[in-house]
Amino acid sequence: MKRREALGRGMRVGLLMAGVPGGLWAIFAFGVALALLARGSTQAALIALRDGGILLVGSSAAGAVMGVVIGGGLALVSRRAVGSRAWVPALVGGLLAAVVFPAEIVAVALGTDFGPLEIVVTVLAWPVMTVVAAVRSADIEGRTRRQAWLWTGLARRRQQPSPP
Repeated sequence: MKRREALGRGMRVGLLMAGVPGGLWAIFAFGVALALLARGSTQAALIALRDGGILLVGSSAAGAVMGVVIGGGLALVSRRAVGSRAWVPALVGGLLAAVVFPAEIVAVALGTDFGPLEIVVTVLAWPVMTVVAAVRSADIEGRTRRQAWLWTGLARRRQQPSPP
């Protein structure tokens, strides 16, 4: 397995993990900004746009951090435990995801001005996203190819046999 490919696949999973809660709140903030702008409240619309931007950029940054940590951790573990069981990458991926997901909680808290509902919903997404990372760990590591969206076109082309 190549580390760069594992980091790329980890980045995709990290952006998914951050994009689900943070992206939904960002879409909501932009929708509120449009509604406020339609009502004529320009100042409140600008505040909502700022919050949506913070959510979008913060969640993207948190997703990038999560992806690098998960992909890099799995790349290191795969080198050490070549003949290990299938549950080892799932355990490592889940633990790494559980450790770095609070970055997304911080991004949501900053983007929503510490709104309690938004923070609670994002905290409730924490175990779900941890399970997502654990389930996708074998694909991130490169042991399986069950999830086609994790593999880039170049990696998919390399795996296909060439025509005779």
